[in-house]
Amino acid sequence: MARASRGGLKVLLNSKFIWHRAHTFRVLLAVVCVTYVVLSASAQDAAANIDLGKNEIGTPPSEFDPTQGLWTVVSDATAKTGVAIEQGGVQTTEDRFPLAIHKTASLKNAEISLRLKAAGGKSDQGGGVAVRLRTPENYYLVQLDALRDRVLFSLVSNGASEEIVGVDADIASHSWHTLTVRANDDEFVVSLDGSWVFTGFDKTLSQPGRIAIWTKGDSITRFDSIAITPLPAVEERY
Repeated sequence: MARASRGGLKVLLNSKFIWHRAHTFRVLLAVVCVTYVVLSASAQDAAANIDLGKNEIGTPPSEFDPTQGLWTVVSDATAKTGVAIEQGGVQTTEDRFPLAIHKTASLKNAEISLRLKAAGGKSDQGGGVAVRLRTPENYYLVQLDALRDRVLFSLVSNGASEEIVGVDADIASHSWHTLTVRANDDEFVVSLDGSWVFTGFDKTLSQPGRIAIWTKGDSITRFDSIAITPLPAVEERY
C-alpha cells in the first residue's frame, strides 16, 4: 500500500491496482494501434484497380453492368493499357443518363480515380463518376463538361439533376483528364489532373451505394485507369 496526503486528508493508494491499470492501458493502446494498421492495410488490399486489358475489343466491359447507352471496350493507343471503355454517344430516355455500374459491394466512403477523354458529341461532351448510387435515377454525380469547361457536383434524384457545386476549369476535348473523387460522409473532395478543385457538402444520400461511370446526351467518352479504394473505417467521421 502507498500513502498520499492532500491537505489534512490522507488517502490510501493500492500500488498493485495502479500498476495493473497502467499495464492494462498500455495493452489497450497497443491493440488500438495494431487495429489501425490492420484496418488501413485491409482497406488498401480491398482497392479495386480495374484491369481493362483482360476484356476483348468490341465487347461490353465485364466489370460493369451497363444500364443505358452503348458501352464497349475499344482500342486506344493513348490509353494507359492500350484499351479504354467507350460510351458511343447513344441517346437515352429523357430522364436517364448512360451509366455503367461497377460490379462491387455498396460503399459509402471511398476514393475513386479515373481518366476520361471527351472524344466527341455535338450537344454534350464529357463524363464523370456516380457515387452512392441506389438506383439508376438516384445518386451523387461528379462530372467534367468539356463543352462548357466546368466541373460539377450534383445530386441526381428521380432522374433530375440538381447542381450543388460548379467550378470553371480548363477541360480540353480529345485529351485525357484525371478525375479523383473522395467521398467521406457528407464531404466530397474533387481533384482534376492532380489539383484540388473544390470540396462540396451534402447529407441527402447517407447510405452506401454503388459506383458507376457516367456520360450525358450524345457525348462520346472514353474511360481508363479506374481505381476504387474504400476508405478505412478509422477515417470515417461520425
